[in-house]
Amino acid sequence: MENIIWTTGHRLKFGNIIHSENCFVLDENGNRLVDLESGVWCTSVGHNNKRINKLIASQINRITHTGFCYCHPAVSEVSQKVLEITGLIGGKCEFLCSGSEAVELGLRIARSIVEKPLALTFSDAYFGAYGEAAKRPKDSWFVYNRFHCACASEETGCLGECDDFQNIPFEKIGIFLFEPGSSSGLVRFASVELIQKVAARVRANGGLVMANEITTGAGRTGKWFGYQHYYILPDIVAMGKGIGNGYPVSITAISAEVARKLGEAHFLYAQSHQNDPLGAMVAGEVISIIKEDQLLEKCNEIGNFLLESLRRLKKEFPVIKEVRGRGLMLAIEFEQDALMIYEELLKKGFIVCWRPNTEVLRLDPALTIEKTTFDDFLNAFGQVLENVSEKKHSVC
Repeated sequence: MENIIWTTGHRLKFGNIIHSENCFVLDENGNRLVDLESGVWCTSVGHNNKRINKLIASQINRITHTGFCYCHPAVSEVSQKVLEITGLIGGKCEFLCSGSEAVELGLRIARSIVEKPLALTFSDAYFGAYGEAAKRPKDSWFVYNRFHCACASEETGCLGECDDFQNIPFEKIGIFLFEPGSSSGLVRFASVELIQKVAARVRANGGLVMANEITTGAGRTGKWFGYQHYYILPDIVAMGKGIGNGYPVSITAISAEVARKLGEAHFLYAQSHQNDPLGAMVAGEVISIIKEDQLLEKCNEIGNFLLESLRRLKKEFPVIKEVRGRGLMLAIEFEQDALMIYEELLKKGFIVCWRPNTEVLRLDPALTIEKTTFDDFLNAFGQVLENVSEKKHSVC
C-alpha cells in the first residue's frame, strides 16, 4: 500500500478488503469483519445493497452524466422526494458529489441573499474538508462555545439563559449554520431550548438557518434529519454520506423563499458533476428503501436497545465515562484506553470508529443492521472491557 496517499488521520488496518454484505466486509481470505462505522458513516442501507446495485447497473447502460444545457427528468423527480422528507415543499435541490460541496454551496447561496456579515455556529461543529465553512474566517464568523458559559448544563451546554448568549452579536448575524449532533464526531446534542432561541433570534433579524445533515441525515438519528429533533425547519439543508449509501452524491436543498430570492440575486455556480442523473437516482432509491423497509422505526428500536445496553455496561465498568446517542449514532467516551479497546475490538472482528486524539469510540452502523449482530458486539465488547479491567488491576 506504499503508493497510496493516506491523509485521513486514521490508521490503515486492512489493505485487503474485497467484498461486503450489509454490515460485513470480507478480506481476500474470506475473513469477515463487522463494520459498525458503515464505511465512513455512508452505507446507510448496507454494503452491497442489491436494490442500489440493480439501479446502478440499469442506469449505467443509459446515461450517468449530463451537461450544462441538458438534464435527465429523474433529477427533478428525486428533488421532489427530497423536498418532501425535508419539509421544504416548493423549494429546489442541487445534486453534487460530496458533503463538503453541499455545505459550501448552501453557504454561498445564503451569502448571496443575506446582507448581514456574520455566520454563527458552535465551536464543536464540523462542516467539511474545504471552503469558507471549514476555515471560518474571524471577520465573517462568530463561533460560540456552548460549553463555556454561565448556564451550561453538563450534557447539552448552553441553554440560552446567560450573559454569554446575550452577548452574541445577533444584529450582525445573517446565517446560523447548525450541525445537529455529530459534534465533530463526538456525538453531543445541543438543547432544544438553545437551538430554538438561536433560530428565532437570527430569523427575527432577517437571517437564515442552515442545517448540515451530512452525518445526521438519511435516518441516522431515528428521524429523516437531525434538525427534526429540534422542531425547526431550516431554510437550507445540506446532505451527503448516507443519502448515497456509499455512492458519491450529495444534495443542497433550499426553501421556496430562498429559491425565489436566489433567482433575484442571479446566483451562478458551476462544476463538472452537477445534477448528474445517476447520483440523483441513487439518492432517490435510498429514500425509497428507508421508507419501504421502515428503517426509521428500526433505527429507533435497535438504537434504544443499544444505548440502554451500553449504559448498563457503563455501570459495570468505570472505564466508561459516558455513553451518548440518538438513533444509530452513538459515542462511548472512556476515562482512558480508548485506543487499546479499539484495537482489541478489531482483533475480535468489530470495526468501530476511534476518534484520533480523543478517548471516544463511535458507532454508526447501517440502518439495516440486525439485532443479533449487536448481541455479538455487546458480548465481545464486554469481554474486552473485562480484560482491560483485569490488566489494570494486575498492574496495580
